[in-house]
Amino acid sequence: MILSTDSTANLPKEYYEQLNIRMIPMQINLDDKTYNDLSEELPVEEYYQKMCEGSTPTTSQINEFRAREYLEDLLKSGEDILHIGFSSALSGSTATMKRLADEYNQKNKNKIIVIDSLNAASGEGLLVLKAHDLMQEGKSIDEIAQQITDLIPNSCSYFTVEQLKYLVRGGRVSKISGMIGSLLNIKPVLRVDEQGRLVSYRKIISRRKAINELAKICAEKIADKKYVFINHAVCIEDANNLATMLKNELGVEPIITDLTQVIGCHTGPGLLAVFFFGKEK
Repeated sequence: MILSTDSTANLPKEYYEQLNIRMIPMQINLDDKTYNDLSEELPVEEYYQKMCEGSTPTTSQINEFRAREYLEDLLKSGEDILHIGFSSALSGSTATMKRLADEYNQKNKNKIIVIDSLNAASGEGLLVLKAHDLMQEGKSIDEIAQQITDLIPNSCSYFTVEQLKYLVRGGRVSKISGMIGSLLNIKPVLRVDEQGRLVSYRKIISRRKAINELAKICAEKIADKKYVFINHAVCIEDANNLATMLKNELGVEPIITDLTQVIGCHTGPGLLAVFFFGKEK
């Protein structure tokens, strides 16, 4: 069986090779050039610096041509394929993969199962790692697909941002709310909800209190301490501070990763997020 995902799963780059996880990148358009997400051609520091200087990147979902090319290459192995993809509420990529999977399943012996993670960044990555664990236990593709689907409501994603303007640009908050929030120094805590959408969770005054709130939410809701992720967009000091809080409170060692550029396009530099399997969303 082949385990597959897309770049928004935001796993550490070395995991893909070490754990034999296949990955298809989404793409970023910046200053009239197209880059693959996670590409070394576009270092994260340079990317966010360009955003701060006024560049306005856009993102591209995985189109049919790229998805077809990717799946056909995997099918050459003769193995079944389990693909866990980016929330369908945030991108059409997973819908494209599902449609092609239905097509290929009608004419191939090896099956393709596509799971909509209803999540983003390492909230999606948590499900990929759990699927890998189940593969190591010898579970069948159908057993793994069912268990991962059952786990989706427990994959928790909470984050805060430094500036509201990127969420305003993406339509996540209104212009008026963004203006008021900026004037009042509001640092909202947001989450990915049960439908895979980005929604407001709490409004916090000051960055420090928002980081404390992320730690508090994780401590209250966490149900499985094996995998805890922290993603950040060029704010490593804040990420380390959050990791220290979680280590002291829960005895966990969070995995810290740079936020993928595709997701960072919509949240901007300064995003800080925590991901874990919880009792509930």
